[in-house]
Amino acid sequence: MSKYSIDCCRRIAEARRSKGMTQSALAKAAGCMQSAVSMFEKGDPSKLADSTVEKIAGILGVKLEEDKGGQSAPPVHHSHIHGFCPNCSCPSNVPFAVDGRVIFRPVREIASPNGGPRCVECGEVLETCCPSCGAPLNEGACCAACGAPYVASVVPDGADAESWSRARRAEIRDIRDLSRA
Repeated sequence: MSKYSIDCCRRIAEARRSKGMTQSALAKAAGCMQSAVSMFEKGDPSKLADSTVEKIAGILGVKLEEDKGGQSAPPVHHSHIHGFCPNCSCPSNVPFAVDGRVIFRPVREIASPNGGPRCVECGEVLETCCPSCGAPLNEGACCAACGAPYVASVVPDGADAESWSRARRAEIRDIRDLSRA
């Protein structure tokens, strides 16, 4: 049982985004996996050891005690960065069932010059290389160099991959239809 709250998870995620840092860069600096950082940021503090959370907090300058209005660094701005959103809940990542598991095919996007390297859908910092091995991005859902999926899947335990993927794709279509209206 972790001693960190969901609020702490959210503060760490916001601090990382404010610094313009990707989940994979933070994971590399802290010596853990990008997927663990992703799950931690989504509110599951049990995915990282307390010592790793403390290391991450130090890297980001986040106080783990009650944070009373701490200042975070301004966002870093880049122009025309090609990347993908690592957030599996983002509508830019389309799920498909492959051999009984869910794989997300991320949409590669170009970040706007004034918004920095952020996802146009959810605001997450874009990954610009493979979060597992650092290889350049290729088209598709998995890295051509190491075979790891670009987007870590957080699918409910016991969910049927095909049914879950189909339902999520329908939700994404509805979200996109609403945004066009």
